[in-house]
Amino acid sequence: MIKNRNETSAAMDKALKNLEQAKARYEAERKKENEKRRKAQNHHKYLMGGIVAKYFPECYQYEEKELNVILSAALASAECRQAVENVKRMEKNADEMEDEKDRNGGHADETKTKENSGGYANSKDFAGGSFSQGV
Repeated sequence: MIKNRNETSAAMDKALKNLEQAKARYEAERKKENEKRRKAQNHHKYLMGGIVAKYFPECYQYEEKELNVILSAALASAECRQAVENVKRMEKNADEMEDEKDRNGGHADETKTKENSGGYANSKDFAGGSFSQGV
């Protein structure tokens, strides 16, 4: 009877040890994922700040509250809303092209890209000038 109880206790200890190791692995993986997410968010912040500085170099002379007013007005403009719609349309068309490539074994009808994107296929100048340099 005592031998049985010792075997059970040893099995229980081993199971608890495995549980603790699994918890530690889970926590380490969770920390790694949070770090990746934080790095991606920071990269996006730097990217956005660089874009604002590139197209609106005067931004350095304004305080945060002033920039909020300026950017909210710019983003609410009809020209900016149209540029956003064009980008969304381009993104949708790119997704459709990828789907078509998947269906056709890696080949897509390249003529659709420019026709369906509002004339902005492969163009980097689609913003229309809302944040043009020197404005």
